[in-house]
Amino acid sequence: MMLRSGVLGTKQGIPFKLESRKTWLFSTNLVRYDGFRVFYRIWRTYLQVDWLNSPIGQGLLEREQALASEVLERVFGDQIVQLGGWGPADLFLQSVRTQYSVLLADAPMDGASALATAGQLPLLTDSVDALLLPHTLELAADPHGVLREVHRVLRPDGRLIVLGFNPVSWWGLRHKLAATGFPPGIQRHIGRGRLVDWLRLLNLRITTVQACYASASAGRAGRLLRRWHWFASVYLLVATKETIPMTVIRPRLRKRASLVRGLVNPTTRNVA
Repeated sequence: MMLRSGVLGTKQGIPFKLESRKTWLFSTNLVRYDGFRVFYRIWRTYLQVDWLNSPIGQGLLEREQALASEVLERVFGDQIVQLGGWGPADLFLQSVRTQYSVLLADAPMDGASALATAGQLPLLTDSVDALLLPHTLELAADPHGVLREVHRVLRPDGRLIVLGFNPVSWWGLRHKLAATGFPPGIQRHIGRGRLVDWLRLLNLRITTVQACYASASAGRAGRLLRRWHWFASVYLLVATKETIPMTVIRPRLRKRASLVRGLVNPTTRNVA
């Protein structure tokens, strides 16, 4: 994986752009221009960690990890990059089979390879085999900008794996009514149909969409709920970056007229 120019370090043999916690928190530019944004990220991260440590949060992480591992085990290549932290650092990356795995977080967390903004990735174009976005679009201030960066850094035929909350669900209704969103810290819920439209505009072909139920409902009600996949609390979407090959159409050259005509064959008749 190739990275943009900057101060580089190594972690498990992977070069990445270094941004220490002290630099990220107390940089003059960040404090001067983005002080409130830094504070908001830390506050949002605190709400997420507190909720994910609750019984319902632990149950969600367990089911998401089981669903994502089925997809990640079929991802091969040199490297996979996870954008944004969601639960423990190795929750999803422990299932990958790529040579390298990197976790880029926008806030200080244990196990992160580097600190980076999802809308401005320190990665070169066409350099990543797979990208994992565990609710990253719902936490980002500009989800469209994140998807543009994803399309830029993905290699041709690279895979994008997205975990998202379904707005047409009980959790989606709860998110609209809660003051801090639900789960706490989530800015928005993005529907599957809406996300599919965004990805198609970027020439990303949808290959898999699976429903994930946050709670294990038992009995007849649980079986009935699982028949209606559109009302699941969480979904997993897999897309592949398509590249349109360019065929050079050259102008057709005109055939030049021959200056010498063909010779006339002699006649075989007897001349009187």
